Amino acid sequence: TSKDKSRRFFNKSILHYAAAMELFSFNNKGGISYEKLCMSIPKNIGSRSSIQNLLNEGLEKKLLIKIESDKDKRIKNYFLNDVLYQMIFNWIKGQSQIYKSFKF
Repeated sequence: TSKDKSRRFFNKSILHYAAAMELFSFNNKGGISYEKLCMSIPKNIGSRSSIQNLLNEGLEKKLLIKIESDKDKRIKNYFLNDVLYQMIFNWIKGQSQIYKSFKF
């Protein structure tokens, strides 16, 4: 129900969450290719076509960026835009504060 399109994208489904977290983890390491993203997300969370649809949705909403690989021009690497990256970074910081207070 958020009016923030970054939050809506992130929280849309477990697949969106998983893909966004993978993209986040590779964002400062040269991005992640479609093939690597498909290999890192379990099949029971999302099929290859679902992942491709998610990437297309993110590109259409300008939440994701696709850049040709420097090493292999056939490979396109995906990145989060700055707004989505910062939203996820802040979310992770908030989660770490919540879980620090837990006593097991």
